[in-house]
Amino acid sequence: MPVRIQDKDLGWKRIGTDIAVLRESSVKVGFMGNEQAEGVSVVDYMMYNEFGTNRIPARPFMSTTANLYGKEIGKFAEFLAGRIIDGAIGPTHALQNIGEKYQSYIQKTIRDAKNWAVPNADSTIARKGSSSPLIDKGRAVQSVRYEVTIGTAAKTAFALSKPR
Repeated sequence: MPVRIQDKDLGWKRIGTDIAVLRESSVKVGFMGNEQAEGVSVVDYMMYNEFGTNRIPARPFMSTTANLYGKEIGKFAEFLAGRIIDGAIGPTHALQNIGEKYQSYIQKTIRDAKNWAVPNADSTIARKGSSSPLIDKGRAVQSVRYEVTIGTAAKTAFALSKPR
């Protein structure tokens, strides 16, 4: 009697493909593009605030966000990896979720700067009418973006943002 072999994939090929896509993909979160605020690039302005200048004290909102929420993002990524393995979502959706969540964390850190950052100088408070560091007209919070790049083969980039 001949032996009959039946190969059941059970989703392993899809999982392997999804892992390969993830290895070649990325998500960037922060300030991108050419947005301007009062003649200064928002990217430059936020870099001045992150690291400080001779006139602006360092208010490291990016590193503060990483310190406050890094473990939570790691756990969220692990959860999403399980969802990918289960076939509930694909790699693009998972990376978009991570980008959106981290975007919201950066925005929260900026909004909460009054609780952790170097206070504004009296002259700054008088000029802008507020004692909230990092917030003047809200352009910084509104300018946080995320960008997902899927696999080098696809060469597709998604610039996504939902103002909060």
